[in-house]
Amino acid sequence: MASPKKLILVVGATGAQGLPVVASLLAPSKDGTPSPYAVRALTRDPTSERAVQLKNAGAELFKGSFENIQDIIGAYQGCYGAFINTDTFTVGQQREIYAAIQWYEYAHREGSMRHFVWSGLDYSSKLGSYQLKYKAEHLDAKGIFNDFLRYQPSVPEGDGLTWSIVTTGPYIEGLRTPFLGPLKERDENGAVVFAIPVGNGHVPIISLRDIGWWVRYTFDHRAEQSGKELKIATEMLNWDTLAETFTRVTGIPSVHKRLEVDEYLDLLKGLEAIPVAEEEKGRGPSVRDTFSGMYWTWRDNLLTRDMDWLRKVYPEGYTLESWIRETGYDGSQAPSVLKGERIGAALRK
Repeated sequence: MASPKKLILVVGATGAQGLPVVASLLAPSKDGTPSPYAVRALTRDPTSERAVQLKNAGAELFKGSFENIQDIIGAYQGCYGAFINTDTFTVGQQREIYAAIQWYEYAHREGSMRHFVWSGLDYSSKLGSYQLKYKAEHLDAKGIFNDFLRYQPSVPEGDGLTWSIVTTGPYIEGLRTPFLGPLKERDENGAVVFAIPVGNGHVPIISLRDIGWWVRYTFDHRAEQSGKELKIATEMLNWDTLAETFTRVTGIPSVHKRLEVDEYLDLLKGLEAIPVAEEEKGRGPSVRDTFSGMYWTWRDNLLTRDMDWLRKVYPEGYTLESWIRETGYDGSQAPSVLKGERIGAALRK
């Protein structure tokens, strides 16, 4: 008789990360045997297009909010594990951190729970010695909770609760948006202009497919990943390398235009008027503020990844070159992979 599947709750299931994470968890194992996991997807709207997509893929839908305690309790019932990905740009830093703590504490209170996996980001303010120029709300929110977890016990096997962190980065799919991609207009020589203000810095860019693989890897290796932060990337990408690789693969001429952070942000008109979270308008940081901190973090090379180890463990993962070839990326813009269009719409203006 086959063993019962381990039920994994995915919070943020209908978001950019959630869709490939669910797909990876439900996919057959490497040896072709059925996945050992079943998925429960938390969603505010089970009738939404993405929720229906998850249901058709085999996920169970659970209607609720990630900030509602009763929904947290109900969503956890009977689960073996959980992948928690919250969104700073929906609720703001304070509410996100508080909600994350609630999810962790209630994981301990559900008797079936064994593995709590947090989708983290690098704590930019801390890495930059708390200099204001590195303050990025979404990076800091995830990083603060990363630090909270490091002070918690983690039981690698048996009936206790394991915690793991999968720290990601900007999605490589963002190369199709002004957030990471080229300027709208080509230069006077007809070249695509890559110009985000990173100078000689490196960006831990990650494909959504690769995130899904690493989350599955983390659940598959509970003991190995117990109490650890797994920092992942598809590439530690330098923008000179981006321009060179893009031209070599596509045959389309391109250049890396070096702009200052404020100079680039001035091109993305209106971001100073958009709060990180809508309810914080007038009293919290703007999207421009947090993008500035993020770009400075990359520009000054504050982030690191062990790319040799990542390639060794996951040799099938994308490289920049293989992603360009497989997706047919040509430097043009496309709709954002993110659910929210509040910021994306402003970027496209």
